[in-house]
Formats: sequence, structure tokens, C-alpha cells
Amino acid sequence: MFCICMPKVAEMAAGIQVPPAAIQVPPLPAGAAGLAAAAGVAAAVNATADLAASGALDAMLAAELPPFSLEAVLAMESMAQVGASLGIEMTSPGAAMDLSLAAGALNIAAPSLGELGGALGAAMEPLGGLPTALGINAAIESSLGIDMATPGAAAALEASLAAALDASLAMSGTLGLSAAGGGSFAMELALAARALNAAVALGFNPAAPGEFAAALEMAGGLEVPPLEMSAGEMGEVSAGLSDFGLVGGAMGEMPMEMALPAMESGAAAMAANMEAAAEASAAVAAELTGGAAGSAELAAAMSAAAEAPMPAAPALAAIETGGLPSMGDLSVAATMAASFEAAMGTPMMSAAPCPNIFCVAGR
Repeated sequence: MFCICMPKVAEMAAGIQVPPAAIQVPPLPAGAAGLAAAAGVAAAVNATADLAASGALDAMLAAELPPFSLEAVLAMESMAQVGASLGIEMTSPGAAMDLSLAAGALNIAAPSLGELGGALGAAMEPLGGLPTALGINAAIESSLGIDMATPGAAAALEASLAAALDASLAMSGTLGLSAAGGGSFAMELALAARALNAAVALGFNPAAPGEFAAALEMAGGLEVPPLEMSAGEMGEVSAGLSDFGLVGGAMGEMPMEMALPAMESGAAAMAANMEAAAEASAAVAAELTGGAAGSAELAAAMSAAAEAPMPAAPALAAIETGGLPSMGDLSVAATMAASFEAAMGTPMMSAAPCPNIFCVAGR
């Protein structure tokens, strides 16, 4: 049984506070989102440099990589995402029933989730661009450990991006991955790494590729049940939850009234530092994310390879991963579930028996 506790969701919606006054957040520079993307690539390059220094990179590049289609990899990743967020073992014999039960719980809870999304939208509206600024800052901080609200952040980000670009270009030359010929190999490596990550998330056992192949074949017959909420409606709830979580983290333990001035001041500092960093790092950020010398492709590929059990790659060579079902709107529901848990600190959906014997959700 899968159940979404509608009374709990309704209670959460009723308890969300609307800020007593709107705050003034300076507009972010046009290149703010590009800074976050460049920081992510820089973090991948740094991880790659560590692999190269340890010798692990050579072993990964020497692995015999089987071909994977992007369609198959995306399907496996979607299945893994739905399974992880909704608590479903996607390659088990009971996956079809579990998908149906999860969809039933989502459909029963749709009105309550819609009310929660409306409450979140109303609460976030007075905060203007603050959630966006917090989101970009969180991405940069998680990648490079730089808080863009602190003094010296612009210079620190500029130095980090420049160092990553130098390292990326050096590795491109050392590994022979030129812009002309290296991009395709880098993307092949990235695709294989992503396939392996998804396979492991779905229960792949490197010692038994045949069993996993059979499980994937069975999963090919799964049918995704329809959902009452549209992808757009669920996306709005997810966005509201993400914004709520970011703002809640910035508030800490302070009441809303006390936290607003500090958040307004922090947003102003972020905007100023991001503008300075965007101006100083425009060329470097563009080269990192655009990959004039294949650096972006290399960074993405090596970052994915760092997460994947590459020695098991040949074991997947004989597995036909085509024909897997698209999870459709269930992928959006899985994102909503993950956003709910991150923002509210509790799973959106539970398979535990409900103590309320009069509740019909999930039955």
C-alpha cells in the first residue's frame, strides 16, 4: 500500500506563513545562471584532476566501453528516479502493482497537493527573486564551496573557474581529447557512466548481468498509470517546495519577521558579487560551459565516470536496454516527492500501514 497523508499535507499548507511585507531584491545579472553552470563544470574538472593524480583515471579510460543509446540511458535514469523517490523496486515482479498503487495515492491526494502548491506560491510571491538568488548561490556553494553573499566571493569564484579551465585544457591535451576527435569519446564515456549508475540504482549486480538483462526485459512491459495532476501542476508544486526549502534554510531558527532584513541584505550582497564575478569571469565561464577545446565534454564525462563502477562496463555490453518504458509524468511526480521530502523533512509517500483505519488514501 502506498499512501499520502492528506490531513498532514493539508496541515502543512495551512501552516505556511505569508511574509508580512514584500522585500526588495536587486535583479541578478544576466550571467548568474551561467556562473552556476560553470561552477558545476569546474567541480567536475577538479574531481577529474584528483582521479588523474591517483591513477584511477587511466584505469577508467582503459575500460572497454559498450555502446549505449541516449534513449535507453534516459529511460533507465527515469526508472531509477521514480523507484528511488516513490519507494518502488522497478525491476521486481510487483513493480506494476506498486506503480498502480502509487499513482492511486497521488490521484487521491491531488486536491491536497494542489492546495499545498497554492499556499506555497502565495508565501513565496512577496519574496520576489530571493528564491532564485538562493538557488543559484546554493548551486555555486555546493560545487566550489563559495558563498556568494560573503566578501571576496567574486574574486574567489573567478580564481576557481580560471584554475579549473587550466586544468581541463591540460588534461585534454594529456589524454589526447581534442575538440575535433575527443568530444565523441568523452560523450561516449559519459553515456556509459550514466548507464552504469542507473543500472546500479535499479539493482544491477556486476556478477550477474544475465539476471539484470532479464529484469530489464520484464520492466519493458510496465505500463505507466495515468495521473490526475498534470506535469505543469506538479512542476509548480515542486518549484514552490524547492523555494520554500531554500528560504527556510536561509531563515534558520529565526521567525519570519526577524529573518526578512537579513535575507534582503544577503540577496543584495549575492547580486553584487554575482555581477562582479560575471563581468570578470565571462570569457572563462563561456569556455568552461561551451567547451571551445572540448573541456566541458571532458569535464562532464569524467565527472560521470568518477561516480560509475567502470570496471563493470563490459558486463553490460550484451544487455539490450532498448524498449524500456517512459515514466512520463511519473518522473515529474518523483521530482515533486523528492522536493517535498527535502523541504518538509518527511517523505511525501509512505508504504507503512496507516494507523487511521478510516483513511481511504492508497487503498
